[in-house]
Amino acid sequence: MEPRPVARFTTASGRNLYQIPLEVFPGFVGNVYVLTGGDGVILVDCGSGMEQARRELVAGFAAIGERFGEPVTLQDVSAILITHGHIDHFGGLPWAKAETGAPAGVHILDRRVLSSYEERVVVASKGVASFLERAGVSPEARAGMMEMYLFAKGRYHSTPVDFLLEEGQPTPGGLEVFHVPGHCPGQVCLRVDDVLLTADHVLARITPNQAPEAITQYTGLGHYLESLDKIARVPGIRLGLGGHEGPIDDLYGRVGEIRQVHERRLEQVLEICREPRSTVEISRKLFGVRQSYHILLALIETGAHLEYLYQRGELYATNVEEIEAQDNPVIRYRRF
Repeated sequence: MEPRPVARFTTASGRNLYQIPLEVFPGFVGNVYVLTGGDGVILVDCGSGMEQARRELVAGFAAIGERFGEPVTLQDVSAILITHGHIDHFGGLPWAKAETGAPAGVHILDRRVLSSYEERVVVASKGVASFLERAGVSPEARAGMMEMYLFAKGRYHSTPVDFLLEEGQPTPGGLEVFHVPGHCPGQVCLRVDDVLLTADHVLARITPNQAPEAITQYTGLGHYLESLDKIARVPGIRLGLGGHEGPIDDLYGRVGEIRQVHERRLEQVLEICREPRSTVEISRKLFGVRQSYHILLALIETGAHLEYLYQRGELYATNVEEIEAQDNPVIRYRRF
């Protein structure tokens, strides 16, 4: 298969950002970025660590020299910045650190995902399984969903974090950090002059998946909407570059579009909940019939919207006796 094309973007001060697309999982593409023109070469994210992604990252570095005349190699990388603790962005870190010898940084809220990964998998899995039970998923379906959830998670092993990405503090390469929790607790956007690396906070086409804070703290739709507003207030962004998909020419307009998607979805949930509904029932009405991993994503997205409305007093649980009598009952929601 031919390597996916590398793209170059130049910031206001003349620094080059190279976008290298990788097949992080079969049929699923993610972007990593190489920043040059400052004090060292900065690698932003490093893919999933799967063999295909590693090969494409090596080929992407070669393409920077061959196509754009700026020869750089993995060995030239002076620091690795991880935008957030999802495995399609950090799974290649053990390999990348071995290849580059470079230190790696992440936001403190995602540090233990990278550096105490085995513990994180156990804790997160318990949270997801409990959520699925409350959502009304059958035991048989839960087993299948948990198998999908754990896919590829055994490929990574705990890797030390060498420094933290903190808002208001300088990073290697001089990028500006914005902490934007919601999609992931330690999600950051990174600014280089008039270009913002948006990671999975803002994407060009799809609306990033949201999960309830009941599974993981600092996720949740409330955090995400606040983080969208935060980025909308950052002045002077000419271009957004996401962790997936293509460039975002109108970042501020795109932020508004994503917010509108969630506002419409919240209205839909309220309409569906004119009668008592479980999370499974609401998810089917919101997203229709889904297959494979997309069933789990739809349930988690639905859970984030239900949690948001419940926290704000727009929904209430109707089956109080079951909630009182059972350890982890299916919850049925209704609007006031």
